[in-house]
Amino acid sequence: MATELEQIQALLDEFRRPVPTGDEYQDRLAEEFEIIIQQRFTDYFLKIRKILDLNEDIPHMTRGSAGSSLVCYLMGITDVDPIEWKIPLARFLNPNRDDLPDVDIDVPHHKQELAMQRIFDTWPQASARISNYVMYKEKSARREAARRLGAKGRLPKEIDYEKLGVDAKEAARIEKKLMGKKRCISKHCGGVVVFDRQLPKSLFREDNLILLDKNEIEDLEHLKVDILANRGLSQLMEIEPDMMLHEYPKTDDATADLLSRGDVLGVTQGESPAMRRLFRAIQPTSVEDCVFATALVRPVAMEGRRKAAWFRDWTEKGVVDNAIVYEDDAINKIMRLIGINAYEADMYRRAFAKKNEEKMMEFMTRLGDHPDKHDIYDQMLCLSGFGLCRAHAVNLGRLIWALAYQKAHNPKQFWRACLKHCQGSYARWVYRNEAKRAGWDLRELGFGNWITEDPVQSYLENDAWNSPGFLPGMGIEKLYLDRFQFAGIVANSRVFKSDSKNYIHFITLGVGEGRYVDLIVDRPVKYGKGTVIQGEGELHSRDNSEYLKVKRKSVKVQSITDYIQI
Repeated sequence: MATELEQIQALLDEFRRPVPTGDEYQDRLAEEFEIIIQQRFTDYFLKIRKILDLNEDIPHMTRGSAGSSLVCYLMGITDVDPIEWKIPLARFLNPNRDDLPDVDIDVPHHKQELAMQRIFDTWPQASARISNYVMYKEKSARREAARRLGAKGRLPKEIDYEKLGVDAKEAARIEKKLMGKKRCISKHCGGVVVFDRQLPKSLFREDNLILLDKNEIEDLEHLKVDILANRGLSQLMEIEPDMMLHEYPKTDDATADLLSRGDVLGVTQGESPAMRRLFRAIQPTSVEDCVFATALVRPVAMEGRRKAAWFRDWTEKGVVDNAIVYEDDAINKIMRLIGINAYEADMYRRAFAKKNEEKMMEFMTRLGDHPDKHDIYDQMLCLSGFGLCRAHAVNLGRLIWALAYQKAHNPKQFWRACLKHCQGSYARWVYRNEAKRAGWDLRELGFGNWITEDPVQSYLENDAWNSPGFLPGMGIEKLYLDRFQFAGIVANSRVFKSDSKNYIHFITLGVGEGRYVDLIVDRPVKYGKGTVIQGEGELHSRDNSEYLKVKRKSVKVQSITDYIQI
């Protein structure tokens, strides 16, 4: 076994960046070396670097908590300097934990299979794709029980055993037996395992899949790395392959103006209606504001209503004391509350995230008679939701900022890359129409001569039209006071359950060239492709965004051909 000095030298030999001067960097590096050697992680870091060397011609972005590590930064595993971004190490490396650190590597989506295959070729019979176990849950167990007892054809969403003519008692028994059992086995979205030695071929399927899931791999303490497909990275590299995320300017007036207008259609992972509204609200001026927005709107460690209240406070005051936006904020808060180091504080954070009641109660006992004890407990409970560590948010935020930068400075190539790689939540016609507005003849982008001169027919058949202007008859018009009438086609749609347990429908309609209107409808609206949604609504304005509040009874849905004839 290599000595401590030999292990440190092996890591130093793989550094791709010079060690910055200054006590803060030197102290952090010494701290990380100590933990890496103590936890026997040296080979893990070296193998991750080897995997990246195998794929040096493929751009990558390391997401997740690995950006918390200075060693990872200096080895070129990540491009996030944790000292510059003030990211504590505990979220990634913690001597109080016995699990391997987690490194997730994003590559352009069309390069994922190539990157994996290079790993398999380098370590034949010692590397494989991890399985994903799909388990029976309530709905799938009920459907399977009904089928086993003779139910035929397409089953309804809600299973009623008696209506299906099956023995309800026997079906309930089968359902109970199935719950929690394996339903099927699929490939993990990106998990790859590398063993220390070759294994028998019988353990691998033809497609190099091994019948172990990520939990079993972690229990066996084998090296796992996630090679994940990222369409945003594909889009960015298509536009500018020679510029990495960390090389973009941290401030840029044109990019800030674009984000502040909410002009983020086509910006992968940053274009949702919620992100558009947030950008308009906070008026970002730098990449750091983009990182903040990513953590706030992407799934974070706070429940919906608490997040909404936090957002209101932010937009009204510009700052919130003691907020938990990143998981690292929880670590820092726990440290301050009970006077412990970051590593111990992270164990309490994990306890609340995993709902370890014994450890949670231990924290509350140590909190003593704190005057805000109940509020602190409620806040920590929210950590059980999916959260973002700051390092993860930095990479996602920088990707959004870089794509917004390209849209602001290179719009025509931005839209070509978007049509090639983006699969966002908006209808396909939205992206194609925006590309047309950026100056493209859609036939230049491979849509061919099937685009007819009739824009309505072309939209119905191909989700695109090459003729100037928008589809006829669409628009929004003021009736009186704050009442407006509208007619448009669906650009984006999502149904949510409100606090009152009723379902409400958020709809974005296209009403003109580059013009969209947001609707909040009090009940879901049924619509299909090629339909026009029209009606009346009350205009509301908040945080630099406008939307129409609409009653379902005032909404009319009809085919576009019928609408135009009228």
